[in-house]
Amino acid sequence: MTNTKVCIFAGNTRAREYSILERYARQGCGIAIMDKDKELGMMIKEELERLYHVAVFFFHGDVESEEDRDIFFAAIEEMYGRTEYIVCHNN
Repeated sequence: MTNTKVCIFAGNTRAREYSILERYARQGCGIAIMDKDKELGMMIKEELERLYHVAVFFFHGDVESEEDRDIFFAAIEEMYGRTEYIVCHNN
C-alpha cells in the first residue's frame, strides 16, 4: 500500500478531462484512466508520464460495463491500496 494520492478517471477523455488529469499530475498524483479509445489512452499515459514523471495506469475498457469497472477498480485497489480522488465522466 502507498500513500500516493491517485486521480481516477473513467469515461471519454477529451480536452477538458485531459486538463483535469494534467492538474493532478502536476501535483504529483498517480493517475488511473479507463477509456474505450485504446490509442488515445496510451497516448495520454505516455504524455503524462513524460511531462510530469508520475505513474499512470491505463485500462482499456468501457465505463458502462460492470465487468470492466470491477476489473479496473480492483486493479487500482491492488496497486494503490486507497485513493483520495475520483473523477468519473461518461458521455
